[in-house]
This record gives sequence, C-alpha cells and structure tokens, in this order.
Amino acid sequence: MIPSSNPLIMLVDIFRSPSSAFLTLHKHAVWGWQPYLFLILSPFLFWGAYFDMVNVEWLFAELSIQLAQTNPEQLELLDANTLMASEIITDIMGRTGTIFMLAFWFNLATKSSQQPQGFWRWFAASSVIMFPAVIGDFASYASALLKHGQVMVYAADLNSLNGLIKLPLTHDWSQFASSVPLLLPWYIVLGYAAVLTWTEFERGQALVISALPWLGYFTIWAAFIALT
Repeated sequence: MIPSSNPLIMLVDIFRSPSSAFLTLHKHAVWGWQPYLFLILSPFLFWGAYFDMVNVEWLFAELSIQLAQTNPEQLELLDANTLMASEIITDIMGRTGTIFMLAFWFNLATKSSQQPQGFWRWFAASSVIMFPAVIGDFASYASALLKHGQVMVYAADLNSLNGLIKLPLTHDWSQFASSVPLLLPWYIVLGYAAVLTWTEFERGQALVISALPWLGYFTIWAAFIALT
C-alpha cells in the first residue's frame, strides 16, 4: 500500500483506495479533521439550496397536516429559517455524535491489539468512515433540483433510507427510516478497512467489529418499535 501524498489525495483515496487513506491517517492523524469539516459544512450547502428551491407555502401546508397529528406545538414554530436551522443542526449533531460513538467503539473493541490506537486517532478514522455522506448531500441536491424542489423536507436527504421510501411523519417507522443511513454498507466496508489497516486482526474479526455497532443499534431500535 502506498500512502496518500497530501490531504486532498487522501480524500480521493477514501473512494479509490481506503487502505491507503487509513495508512496515511495513521501517520498524519490531524488530517482527519479535513473530512470532518466537510461533513459539517455540506449540510449548510444542501439545506440552503433546498429551501431556495422548495415552494415554502406547499411545504408548510403539507407539514401542517402531519404536525397537527404528531406534534401540534411545532405548528407555531413553522418558519422557513427555523426549519432550515433545525435540519442543519440535526445533521451536524447527528454526524458528530455518530463519529464520537464510532471512535469510542473502535477504541474499545481494538484494545487487545498489539498496537492499540488512541481515541482521537479513531475519531479521525471515524470521520473518514462517515465521509461518503458528503456524496449523499450532493445526490440529495441533484434529486431536489430534478424535482424542482417538490420534495418534502423529511424525504429530501438521500443519506437516509427515508429519502427512498418517503414515510410521512405520521408513520410509526418514519423516524427510524430517517435515521438508517442509505450508505450503511459503505460505512461498514470503510470501518473494516480501518481495522485491517491499523490492527493485526483477522478479516472475520475486523468485519464483526465494523458491522456490530450499526447492526446492533438499529436491530434493537427496530425491535423496540415492533414490540411497542
């Protein structure tokens, strides 16, 4: 494996050669802040563009019907700027929280490695693992543009499963579908590459470490919804 020659090439290698990107990140952990910054900046660009395109009167009329059933208190706060800020903050907090939890999990799960990595190095790796979400933001923008903005806010983000199935807010599985990443297999593969590159673990063990936090979390959540 040949390390990436600079931070920009490392971003390309996330898609072209993940092992090279993680090998580079092992030597230059500070470069992990670059994908994280892209991850928290791209929601500003996407949601700003979305609210420029969408027919706000149509959007509010549709949302009002659903919010009247699910959360009537939010009807008083139904405003374009408030809604846009809410979506941006939700994306940033969700991505940051996911990166922190992944970093904590990988740090804990690889403690038995002969060369254990610190929490912040795994934070950098987790930022790389989540980086394809930026591609999802571009795809979401392209989809909204092709539909001339006529897509509901809860179905506009193609990073989530609900971007495909478009469950309304009144559906029991709407929040779950909005939280399941459409790019989940890609995240698991990148996590797998990180564990293989940074540890001496076997392929099977690396795959389990990469997939377990995602599958465990969503399986428990789905079971809770199904039972209640």
